[in-house]
Amino acid sequence: MTMIVAYFCIALLAMSSELLWPARKKAFFRRGLITDGFYVVINIGLRIVFTSTVAVGFVRFGSEYAPDWLPIAVLRDQPLWLQTVVVLLLLDFFFYWMHRAKHRWNWWYRLHETHHSSQDLDWFSSVRFHPLEKILDRAIYLFPLTFIGVSEEALLNLAIIDAAVASFSHANIKLRLGPLKYLIVGPEMHRWHHTPTADGQLSNFGNNLSIFDWIFGTAKIREEWPDAFGIGEASFPEGNILKQFVYAFRPFPEEAPEALADPAQTSSSG
Repeated sequence: MTMIVAYFCIALLAMSSELLWPARKKAFFRRGLITDGFYVVINIGLRIVFTSTVAVGFVRFGSEYAPDWLPIAVLRDQPLWLQTVVVLLLLDFFFYWMHRAKHRWNWWYRLHETHHSSQDLDWFSSVRFHPLEKILDRAIYLFPLTFIGVSEEALLNLAIIDAAVASFSHANIKLRLGPLKYLIVGPEMHRWHHTPTADGQLSNFGNNLSIFDWIFGTAKIREEWPDAFGIGEASFPEGNILKQFVYAFRPFPEEAPEALADPAQTSSSG
């Protein structure tokens, strides 16, 4: 129930912000709106399932079955605030490198491109993920919980922060964070990541925290705001969720290039 109330409050705040500070004009009934509505149900459902069952299962597995010589459940008796901070830092570090891999390996980008496909990026399209990508993501992303052993309350905090920052960073709002840009992922960073160019997609990989982009040289912020989004493929079946699921499994070209070049070699700080 707490998650449902949190999602409702996040949605209300995101919609209000887009009305007050829009980054670009777009119709309310935009392209893909109904499709994204289906993604909301699917991916918020997956998020709740993974947070309440898989994440908790990793924690319990580590506590009950791991060898005694492994440092298991190191956060179990720590204050809730410390558990939340540590799990946020650790999982965001995992996510950062996993996200870079998605833009490096073709097979993974084929799943990830669904998330990049929205041409009218806003808070509502933040949940547009291929279900298989989301399942694979969470299985990898949550695995460190096997060793750190945080409480269910800390996992709930993580899920709420994750949903709030995702909605905010994708939102169609013209708002800069000032010095907070070095800590938190905001629209001035993440909306550039959703542009259809390699220059945009090979930057700003952070999930909730932007610190790893700054540390590893993939942060990029510009004075102007992006005005084009999507994957640049006219054949993408916008508006048909079933065809979008299947589109990820289309044949690769005979000489398929890597999804995008290695971000370590091509991106730079900004």
